[in-house]
Parts: sequence; structure tokens; C-alpha cells
Amino acid sequence: MGVKDEFPRFTKPNYYSRIDNNHILEIHIGLDEKGHQSIELRHNNKQHKLKGTDAIEISQYSRPDYNTLRFSLADDEVSSLFYMFCDDMIEHTRELKDKSDGYTAVVNRYHLWKRMFLNNKNQCLPESEIMGLIGELLYLSGPLAERIGIHDALYSWSGQELTHKDFSFEDNWVEVKTISRGKSSVKISSMEQLESDTDGELAVFSLEKMSENYSGITLNNLVTRIKNSFTDISDETKFMAQLAMNGFAINDYYDHFVYEQSDFRRYKVTEGFPRITPDDMPEAITKVSYEISLTELSEYEIK
Repeated sequence: MGVKDEFPRFTKPNYYSRIDNNHILEIHIGLDEKGHQSIELRHNNKQHKLKGTDAIEISQYSRPDYNTLRFSLADDEVSSLFYMFCDDMIEHTRELKDKSDGYTAVVNRYHLWKRMFLNNKNQCLPESEIMGLIGELLYLSGPLAERIGIHDALYSWSGQELTHKDFSFEDNWVEVKTISRGKSSVKISSMEQLESDTDGELAVFSLEKMSENYSGITLNNLVTRIKNSFTDISDETKFMAQLAMNGFAINDYYDHFVYEQSDFRRYKVTEGFPRITPDDMPEAITKVSYEISLTELSEYEIK
């Protein structure tokens, strides 16, 4: 049971209850003086200045017997993200050996999540980008993580950085495409996507959209699973930052888009592979996009 299921029992402002008497830290949830759902840490550490966001207000108080660091939900539209933040904070501090490390640990968890709360909640990704991001995350956490490990897979992911390849590591590069089941071609949005002096790979995921009640792939669940697979907080931070760069923040909206992976194929992009490169084009043409028929790529498929 997470904090989402606990909050409904609080009806009075300024009333808090400790979340878990067995937890090494004194973490409480309840309603602040404005009636906002909130989570707070009671501790004896020196407090530092922290800046909240439009969605999360931060308050710090000093009392004779303890200090308080409080996070309050100021925007109900990001409540799902707030509940995940609270659960994450609770679980990732549970195994601390020294109670005095609690304040720093909680602040670090907040900084990990802060970029998510800064994203514009009203600008969710369109479905084409949802599918595209799912494909990249499936590749990162699946074939690539199995090949080079989840840490190196993460750091090979370009996200929205100024590079034309989705993944690059050592002398290898991979472009990932995600299509709807039954579609027989992929769109290449620029000449540079498949252009390189070295051989690369085109990875293609086929997804079938399912009903919302189906237990399939959603962007929220995929992100959570991958985030929880990292053992180093710096990797979690990097992952969350990359997602934010892609315009993603956890939102209930994404739970409406449920998919089943129907196919996955890999193709070696090498000499003779059908592609358009800058060398093929007149100087006057500076930008081009095109589609490749997958049925014509059988000789390049990596079994």
C-alpha cells in the first residue's frame, strides 16, 4: 500500500501521522495548514535553503525538539507524480544505517524528482512520441542492457541531445524506430539518421494498441521499472534528466495508452543498405525525410 491509499483518511489541516513506526526516519504524511496533502521529515540536522516548484511547495520549520522539512502538493493535476515521489522517498531511505543521514538523503531524492515537477503538465507527448519513447526505453532496458549493462546503456542514450543517433557506444550506433502493428515501413526523418562512416543498426519495434484494462506496456510503468533497476543514484538522476529532456513527466494521461509488443527486428546498416545520405543529394537540398519498406530489408536483418 502506498501513500495514495493513506491520504484519504486525513481530513483536518495540520494533522499528521507517522508513515511507518519501523522506518529509521520520522516521516509523516497529512494535510498542511492550507489543506494540501504533504509529506514531512522530522529531524535534527541543520537545514539548507531549498526551492520548490509551482507544483510542490517546500516549507522548513524549527521547533525546540526537532526540525521539519515538508513537501506539499500545490497542484492536484500532478498528484500521481507526487505520490510516486513520496513512495520513492520512503523506500529509498528505509535502509539507511544512520538516522543523521536522513535529511541529506531526502533532499537528494527531491532533487532527483524536481526536474519532473518542472515540466509543463499541460504539454503531454502526442501518441507518436509516446510510442517512440517506449521503443527507445525498451531497447535501452532490453537488448542494449543485456549487451553492455544498464549503466553503459543509459549513458549511450542521446535522448534529445544534439545528435542524430538514438544510441552510440564505442564504435557502434543504433537508431530505434517504433511502428504500429501491421505497418510495413519506417520513417527516416533526416539524412543524418542513418548516415555514418561505420556500420550501425536499425532497430524496429512493432506495438499493438490495447484497451486501457489490458495489462500491457505503458510509458509510466516502463519508466518506473527502469528507474528502479538502477543501483546508483547518479544513474537515476541521469535517467530522470534524460526523460525530462524528452518532454516527459509521469502523468495519469499516459495510462490511457497501453501497448503489446508484437514484433522486434534488427537490421544492419552497412554498405548497400537503402538510405539517403548527404553525399547523394544536390547541394541545394538541405533537408529530406523518407520511408523505408521493411519487406525489402530481409538481407540486412540480424537474426
